Amino acid sequence: MKNCDTVFCVELKNLVKKFTDTVAVDHVNLEVHQGKVFSLLGPSGCGKTTTLRIIAGLETADEGEVLIDGKVVNSIPPYRRNCNLVFQNLALFPHMTVEENIAYGLERRRTPKNEIVKKVGKMLELMHLAGMEKRYPSQISGGQQQRIALARSLVLEPKILLLDEPLASLDRKIRKDLQVELRRIQKEVGITFFYVTHDQKVALAISDTIAVMRAGRLDQVAPPEEIYDTPKTKFIADFMGATNIFSGRAKRMGDGDVVLESESGPKIVALNKKEIPAKKITGISVHPERITVSPGDTKSRAENSYKGKIAEMIYQGDFVETKILLLDSEDNKQIVVHMNPKLSQKTRFSIGRTVLIQWNKENSNILQD
Repeated sequence: MKNCDTVFCVELKNLVKKFTDTVAVDHVNLEVHQGKVFSLLGPSGCGKTTTLRIIAGLETADEGEVLIDGKVVNSIPPYRRNCNLVFQNLALFPHMTVEENIAYGLERRRTPKNEIVKKVGKMLELMHLAGMEKRYPSQISGGQQQRIALARSLVLEPKILLLDEPLASLDRKIRKDLQVELRRIQKEVGITFFYVTHDQKVALAISDTIAVMRAGRLDQVAPPEEIYDTPKTKFIADFMGATNIFSGRAKRMGDGDVVLESESGPKIVALNKKEIPAKKITGISVHPERITVSPGDTKSRAENSYKGKIAEMIYQGDFVETKILLLDSEDNKQIVVHMNPKLSQKTRFSIGRTVLIQWNKENSNILQD
C-alpha cells in the first residue's frame, strides 16, 4: 500500500470554520504522523466531524490551511485529494455483491480487469471475507458490512483514510471485535487512519495519538496512556472517566510534591512530575480503579488516606462501583471507587460501613484549568 512521503500525512494550520454565529473549528493546529492511527475525540457538537469534512474537502475552511502529504489542498476538490472517507452510514450498494461493492471505485478509475480481480482478492483476504464474494449486503452481518466499507476505500490505496464514527451503530461485542480488527488492518496496510469518535474506549484501544476536542478547540494531544492517566484539564479528566475531581489551591512541598487544599476539605498530595507552577494548578483528579478501600479500623499514616462511609454499591461485573461519603468533607463530597467484587465479598463491605480509602500520590493527577 502507498503511504505519505512526508513525516506528516496531514497538517492543519490555524484552521477556522464558522456557521453563522457558531465557531465550529476554532484555530486548530495539529499534525498527523504517517502510517499511524490518529483519533479526534470529543462530545457531540465539539467540531470533530466538521474538521474531518474540511480535510476531506466536503467543507471549506474560513481561515487556515489543510496540508496532505506536505501540499496545501484548500482549493483542491475532494476527488483529487487522495483521501477516502468511511461514514457511520456505510452507504453500500444493496444491488451489488460484496466483490462488486469493493471493485466499484477501481472500475470507475478504469483499472484493468485482471488488476481489479487481484486487488479485490487481496482485500477479501485482508478483511476475512473470502467465500462471501457473491453475497449481497443484506445477506451478511453488520460487522461484515463494515469490513466491506473499509475494503472499498482501502482498495483505492488512499494516502489517508478518514473514518467518521464507523463503529457507532454496531452492538457492543461487534464493536469491540472490530476495534481489534481495525488495528490489525491498519498495521497490515500501513495507511494513515484519521478516526473521529465520541467513544473514549474505542479511541484508547486503536490510537497512536488522541486529540481531545472541546467547543472547536483542542484541549490536549497525546498518546492514549497520557490522555487517560494524566489528563490536562478538568473537562478531559471527567470525559475520560476520572470521576473523582477536586478543585482547590496548590502549595509546593519538598521533593517535587504539591499539596492541594481542596474546596471539599481534604488536603491531597500529588507528585508534580512536570513541575507545573503551583499557581497554575486548579485541581486534582483520581481514577476510581486507583483507589484502595480497607475496613474502617485500619490505621494508616500514608498520604491521601481518608475516612469515609459507604453510601452506594452497584455491581458492574468486573468491579463494584462504590460511592463513599468522606467523613471530613465540608460539602458531602463523595468518592467513587471501583472495588474488586471478590474483595468486597471477602471483607463484607456494605452500605453504611465506615472504611478507609487511600491512593498513592503518583495517582493524583494535576489539573490546570
